[in-house]
Amino acid sequence: MDTNRLVVGQEVWIKSGIYGTKVKVVKVTEWCVEVELLRAEGPIGLKYGIRFDTNGKACDSSDIYEGNIEWGGIPGTYECGPWELAEC
Repeated sequence: MDTNRLVVGQEVWIKSGIYGTKVKVVKVTEWCVEVELLRAEGPIGLKYGIRFDTNGKACDSSDIYEGNIEWGGIPGTYECGPWELAEC
């Protein structure tokens, strides 16, 4: 996905294998895009932001994501690996 076309407030999809979910763009820089999950996955108060590089691949989000599955700070699903921005 071309992250240069994304704007703050836009809703986009992310995928990990067979899984997908809608997210909202909250920050766009020249080196990354940050999104926020639209639905909380766990206890209230946890952070649910995910950072993607310019290629649309999830990258270290440990400072903005407190979900239960991560690979060195990279959020994803247990079965299918890290999240990616999806063209939909």
